[in-house]
Amino acid sequence: MDDLSKLRGTNKLVTVINKWLACVLVALTLVGCKSSSPSQYISPRITGRVVDRQSREPIAGVQVRRVTPRDPNVDQAIKGGQVIETSPAVRTGSDGGFVLASERDLALFRRLGWYSVSLSFTHPNYHPLSTEFTLANATNTPSGEPLVRTGDIGLQPKSK
Repeated sequence: MDDLSKLRGTNKLVTVINKWLACVLVALTLVGCKSSSPSQYISPRITGRVVDRQSREPIAGVQVRRVTPRDPNVDQAIKGGQVIETSPAVRTGSDGGFVLASERDLALFRRLGWYSVSLSFTHPNYHPLSTEFTLANATNTPSGEPLVRTGDIGLQPKSK
């Protein structure tokens, strides 16, 4: 009976050591794995300038926002979670310039990415404009952040 108790004690010790070694191996693997991050870009940083289409003068105070393309054939009210997910708008400066920060999200078991981004431009004295930019319009910064340079976006003045 004494030998059986010793054997059980040894088995418990081996089980504890195996669990400890497994934890150490997982920790070392995670520390050594710097090739990918669970946080991935889902929308690029976007820079540009908004100008008057006729005079080519910069327009200050234009509201620039990322928008989710909506299917015009589906009439659905916006839900609360969708309101929370909408990114905040930025306003153009006196030079008409704007910068929308890139967006990241966690992707532990699936590959995220972005293929296109839709923007809306609104100003009380101009007709609203929506446009889309795709992955083909993007470059990457040295740090790997995707970047879209829109160039000049021309808004049509409203008739007075």
